[in-house]
Order: sequence, then structure tokens, then C-alpha cells
Amino acid sequence: MGKIHAHEFITPFSPFWWECILIVGLIIFVIVRIPLHWKNLKRRNYDLFIACILILNNIAENWYNYSTGYWSLQQNLPAHLCNVTNILCIILLINYKQWMAELVYYWGLAGGIQSLLTPEFTIGMDGFNFYSYFITHGGLILVVVYMIVHFEFTPRPKSWFWALGYTQLLAMGVGIVNYFVNANYMYLSHKPEVENPFVIGDWPYYIIILELVALVHFVLFYLPFYWSNKRKKVLASSIQSNL
Repeated sequence: MGKIHAHEFITPFSPFWWECILIVGLIIFVIVRIPLHWKNLKRRNYDLFIACILILNNIAENWYNYSTGYWSLQQNLPAHLCNVTNILCIILLINYKQWMAELVYYWGLAGGIQSLLTPEFTIGMDGFNFYSYFITHGGLILVVVYMIVHFEFTPRPKSWFWALGYTQLLAMGVGIVNYFVNANYMYLSHKPEVENPFVIGDWPYYIIILELVALVHFVLFYLPFYWSNKRKKVLASSIQSNL
């Protein structure tokens, strides 16, 4: 068992937090825009390039913690929601599947936004771990935006419902992992230490609240596409009636 990192935090809306968020946002903007301006760029190669960055980040993070004596089953398994989604992002960029894209959309936005708004470094901020945190969580937002812009991704009706169902299956699997290795992945064993307005009450009540919060998030994430599709249908009906 490796040494245990003390959890570290960045105070939301502090000057340093704003600096981190603005840098991450700028990098995401540039990476997404490059294929729109580099006409000779083969999109397939660019997809694989982004996937390689995410793969190398995972390898580097694990190697760094192993080499410093901090790697452990309790801290470094890819069993947090954002880590699982990060792996799905890599697979998606290599081999696009609609169902996987929908999970990346809902899980990536929910996990990425919350992690960037209230950063909690469960394996510490020292060395490469600081950069890996923002590559991992910023990478979730990057892939979501990237697939909307370049893959023309649109979630299917009721996809939010199925994403919530898959979340329950994932939580059950992670709960089993937590039991056997005495860990707190997905914060199922005890609540996160970071101050987050959605984390209310003690175990297991905060989990129930987070389930409701996830439901609200998923529905809100689907609404822009629902409204867009509705407008398209109204416009198509109007055009048809005028013919």
C-alpha cells in the first residue's frame, strides 16, 4: 500500500482558480478550433492525437505516483466517474459509438464542470498531479465540445434517462471495488471533503441528493438539443405547409 496523499483544494473563484479556469478554457478553445482553420489536417489523425494526449496523461500520472511511492489501490484505480469517462473519451476518439458519446456527454459535462468548479485533488497537487488533474477534467469538456463541433453529435431522446441508468450500474460496480480495497471512489463510502453546495448531509443521504442532482443535470444537458429539434420540426412543418 502506497503512502496516502492529503486531499488538497483550490478555493473556488479565488484569483488562482480563475487563472486555472481561463487557461483550461483557452486551451480547449484552441484545440477545438484548429481543425476549422487547418484545411490540410486529416481529422482522423487529429482525433487520435487528442486520444494519445489523454493516454499519455494517464500513464504519466500513474508513473509519477508509483515512482514517488504514492500509488495505491485506494487512490489510483480509474474508478472515479471522471476517470471512467476519461477512458470512454479515449475509446470514443478511436472508435466513435453513439451510446458511448451520450455517456461521455452526460458524465463528462457533469463530472468535468463540477470538478473544475470545486477542485479536489484526491492524490495531491504536488508535481505532475496538479497538471494531470486539469488535463483529465478539462479533457472531458474538450471531448464533449469537440464531438459536438466535429462529430455533429446529438443525443437521442431519452438518452438522459439511459445515462442515469448506466450511472447506477457503474455505482454498483464501483461500490464493490470500494468494499474490497477499502476505498472511496465516486465518494460512495463517505462524502468528499471539498465544499460543494450539492453535497448535503451525511452518508447515505448525500448520495441520494447527488442522484437527484445528476438527474437534474442530465435533463438540463438534454434540453438545448430538445429545443433545437423542436424548432427544426416547426420550421420543416411551416415550409411544408407553404409548398
